[in-house]
Amino acid sequence: MKTLFSLGLAALALTGCTSIKVNHNDGFQPQSVKQICVINNPKVTIQGFDQSIVRSFARYNINARIYPENSKPVLCETTMTYTALRTWDVVTYMSYAKFMLMKDGRTVSEAEFRLRGKGGLALNKWRSTDTKIDELVDQLLASNKAQ
Repeated sequence: MKTLFSLGLAALALTGCTSIKVNHNDGFQPQSVKQICVINNPKVTIQGFDQSIVRSFARYNINARIYPENSKPVLCETTMTYTALRTWDVVTYMSYAKFMLMKDGRTVSEAEFRLRGKGGLALNKWRSTDTKIDELVDQLLASNKAQ
């Protein structure tokens, strides 16, 4: 009985640590997005982060381009800002990220990835940054009807 309880406790510690929150404004139509201007956040020090964003949007045939911090791209219908944090536990890994899509100066969709307790004992905390960004982009572009 003690072994069964220990195994159950270990399984609970290893799962359920990822949280993705999504907020879409009424009228947001992700299928209409063809291009996104991503405003670089120099405070994000996760190696290859910008390239992962570009690659992830390309899975949806969306052309994402990175623009310098404080840019105001005039020919962009949709822009995105982001923030992300990394944590250390033997090696570094992404523990938090938030993406915000804006059209006409207002936020139309946002998605937030968070490892509860910075991942605790969960082994999935060490998944690649690409995998975590893909999950976030998938939710960011999910239609309102799917939720």
